[in-house]
Amino acid sequence: MSTALVLGGGLAGLLAAAALAPHARQVTVIEQGNLPDGPEPRREVPQGHFGHILLGGGADALDSLLPGTVDALRAAGAHHRQIPSGLLMRLGTGWLPDHDSTTFLIACSRHLLDHVVRERMSGLAVAVRTRTSVLGLLGDAGRVDGVLVENRDGTRETLPADLVVDATGRHSRAPEWLRALGSEEVREETVDAGLAYAARLFDAPGGNDGFPVVSIVPVPGRRVPGRGATVIPIEGGRWIVILSGTRGGEPSRSEAGFEAFLSSLDHPVVHGLVRAARPIGPIRTCRSTLNRRRFHEDGAPAGFTAVGDAVAALNPVYGHGMTVAAQCAAAIRAVLRIEGLHPGVGASIQRRVAQVVDTPWTMAEEQDRGFPGAKSNGLSANGPMDRLARWYGDRLARAALTDPAVFAAYFDVFALTAPAARLAAPAVAFAALRPCRRRPPTAAEAIGRHRRVAELAGHP
Repeated sequence: MSTALVLGGGLAGLLAAAALAPHARQVTVIEQGNLPDGPEPRREVPQGHFGHILLGGGADALDSLLPGTVDALRAAGAHHRQIPSGLLMRLGTGWLPDHDSTTFLIACSRHLLDHVVRERMSGLAVAVRTRTSVLGLLGDAGRVDGVLVENRDGTRETLPADLVVDATGRHSRAPEWLRALGSEEVREETVDAGLAYAARLFDAPGGNDGFPVVSIVPVPGRRVPGRGATVIPIEGGRWIVILSGTRGGEPSRSEAGFEAFLSSLDHPVVHGLVRAARPIGPIRTCRSTLNRRRFHEDGAPAGFTAVGDAVAALNPVYGHGMTVAAQCAAAIRAVLRIEGLHPGVGASIQRRVAQVVDTPWTMAEEQDRGFPGAKSNGLSANGPMDRLARWYGDRLARAALTDPAVFAAYFDVFALTAPAARLAAPAVAFAALRPCRRRPPTAAEAIGRHRRVAELAGHP
């Protein structure tokens, strides 16, 4: 059997290792930092302090890789919420209706999710080397056959492998490493709306039983900065409250700035909830939200593949990052079941991973292009087909608020449980294009379905 090295011990790396383990003689994860014994913060995952959700497509992939993990998460305090009954959301087109749906999400802290995954992997034949830094790839332009690392004592070592998997996240240095081997430049596209976050932990008044995820989504296309806020119920009877604003409308780390941002939102429900809760931690900010897509499938050398944020780093406001990481690992497993593990399998995995990231990448970059001051290194997205796609997307978003069939398709695609092609199915397209015969719910109607939200926020 062959050997594999996984670079990065975060969620994408651990799940990739879980997918590789049944097919390899040895799988080793190379992690620059330490992995804690419990659900604790890691310096290498600064985004761990912010809100995270695992969408239905990611939960399904996670359970297929490590059976029983979703149940273990719920037992540890994570919250399962159906969409829309467990999600109070205001989109740019209006408030979510109360349609039936099989779509769901899992809400918890990133610390808890990573801890439960590490526990569920304890029985797998995967070695983890912590406090080990990757200095570069070994091989040449046609074949990667290992990595050069620096150990915690400062010594350097070469580690051979039949397959190297890059799971080092949005700051991956893979293009630089591949260029040093003589490979062609990795094609890259970026879209940056300048979005910034501010987040804080709160004690949830009365606990979180049945409490929904509450979200006011930043709205593009208004010629003003997009501003939004989300309340995510997590384990331990706490909320993570996240403020998000695009270029020119960023939230502040100060107490006064946090309050002022909440009061500036165009609906007061999140502000009301925050006023009813007690803060239990500092305000943290983040500006690392650029959308970046690297097209490794165009011609990476044999023996190499990349997954997760190392392929598609997505604006976290859309909540797709962890789901994509899990589905990339599921893609590795699907390919290995057919081809087995050998140096040439990296290309097949990379093509399958590209299919995984295409839908969330398209959703994120199309949305973020609509905010004022958005910057992109790609072609202008203002041609006839681009304008037609945006027009149809707007029709879908509006129809989803009034038509159950469109709603189901729209949120199945959003949760990555269905391919984007479902949105072009004849029945969905017909419903989206015909004149609307119903009105979407009002804010009072939407909030009224969530009694505790209405009581705490002071809205009937």
